[in-house]
Amino acid sequence: MDLTITYYPTLPMKDFAIALTCFSFLLLILGLVFNKLKRSVISEPMIAMAAGIVLGPHVLQVIDVAKWGSFEKILLVTSQLTISMALMATAFRVPKGYLKANLSLQSILVLLGMLGMCAISTVIIHLLFGLDWLLCFLIGAIITPTDPVTASSIVSGETARKLLPERIRHAISFESGANDGMAYSLVLLPLLLIQRTGSTWSDWFLKTILWETGGGVVLGLVIGYIASKALVKAKAAGWMAETSLLAFSLALGFFVLGGLELVHCNGIVGVFAAGYIANHILDTDEDIEQEEVQEAMERIFTVPIFILFGLILPWHDWFDLGWKAIALVVAILLFRRLPVVLALKPLLKNKLTTADLAFIGWFGPVGVAAMFYAVHTLEDISLHTVWVLTSLVVFGSTIVHGFTGYIFAKFYHNHTGEPQPEPQEKPAHDSITDHHI
Repeated sequence: MDLTITYYPTLPMKDFAIALTCFSFLLLILGLVFNKLKRSVISEPMIAMAAGIVLGPHVLQVIDVAKWGSFEKILLVTSQLTISMALMATAFRVPKGYLKANLSLQSILVLLGMLGMCAISTVIIHLLFGLDWLLCFLIGAIITPTDPVTASSIVSGETARKLLPERIRHAISFESGANDGMAYSLVLLPLLLIQRTGSTWSDWFLKTILWETGGGVVLGLVIGYIASKALVKAKAAGWMAETSLLAFSLALGFFVLGGLELVHCNGIVGVFAAGYIANHILDTDEDIEQEEVQEAMERIFTVPIFILFGLILPWHDWFDLGWKAIALVVAILLFRRLPVVLALKPLLKNKLTTADLAFIGWFGPVGVAAMFYAVHTLEDISLHTVWVLTSLVVFGSTIVHGFTGYIFAKFYHNHTGEPQPEPQEKPAHDSITDHHI
């Protein structure tokens, strides 16, 4: 009888306690100065990332992620959860009827915008590093989606309502929510072509587009509809006590994400679809649009994911790139999105002004979505270059868009002179859980 005992690497309780303490402490401190940060050139993701760098193996050596196991698996799970909650919050932020009134606008921004951003990013990467075109295509697709986690710092809250008109805030919110899930099909195409497994194109169309993405949208809508209708009927029948929007949102988001992953569908796009239909079904007087709830949903996950990101940055690989590292960040931030959005103006039928498009074109941060797709790719192909270049762009985007978000929003407000409606007074609540459905 074989009595050999196999030991698997686990996170020691001391390391877990240290990480939990650091993450929670920073979340508490940022909560104390949240409104101040909204009116400054420093964003929460920037601070969290900086904290991760300081606590990591290259500075204070307080936390060593290498002891926890594979950073790819850790980041895959945490980024997926973070994106899901950000998408749920974004879906609740978009007004009812927005998509119906702006279907052509969002179709152009999401579909043509994604293709343009991916193409330009691919060319930039190839020109700088001379990598194989398929690998450049893969990395270009990974950094294409607008990150809803980072974007929320400029499109939500009282400061955003004062400085930016609704058409800009809602355009960025919906686009960032939609293209995060849609980017899955774009990323899978070069990945399948690199792997060269059987009938690549038919697999991509039938499995990736129709089942995983299309099925994810349909199942997300169905689950969100059923859950929301059941909630409304249960409350009307007196079967349940008052329920927090935060609790409902978390439960719905995690259920859709986990359920769709079990049937091999795109859980990310499904979460956004579920949140969007839930926002339509639940009444406005049920506080579904209270931004404190949305912000709490996002911040619970945003701070930890960027601390984790700061802990695992590949500094040595970046230094090995030399001047090309800086050139990549500058070229991607300047040319990946802004020229594409401005070029789409003739197709938008004056729905957005040139100033609107300039702001939307600049503020398309690369963040948690790119982290997720990068580590998702690493599960299939062991190309460290994918992580090195993707993490570099995310690092640069977090800093640059964090610094410029408030400045450019204020400049837009002063330049256009467009008066913004005064924020509506909100009822006072003792805590986030006092918001009920």
